[in-house]
Amino acid sequence: MSQHYKNFLSLLERWPVDKSKVGRDLGQYLRDQLTVVLGSSNIVAVKDDRLQRQFHSLENIVNDVHANRYPRTLKSTATGLTGEQCREVLSTEFLEIIQKKKE
Repeated sequence: MSQHYKNFLSLLERWPVDKSKVGRDLGQYLRDQLTVVLGSSNIVAVKDDRLQRQFHSLENIVNDVHANRYPRTLKSTATGLTGEQCREVLSTEFLEIIQKKKE
């Protein structure tokens, strides 16, 4: 099981943490889940093949396998915003501003 732990740690070292999404970042969530799953006493219950599939899927995401295989031809999104604009709109800071305006 220690090999799985090392594999996931090396994967998470390459996975970025988005500081603008405090408490909602996928990278931080994955780090927390690694601690829960691999640090728990019921590690025997985790199936080896399931861990391998999960690791492979996450590795594909972090290595941009599908993004490279199917490159986007348009720079905009369904909302008409750029990727950077979408990132700003989804930031915790922006969501707090919107929440304050609602109040």
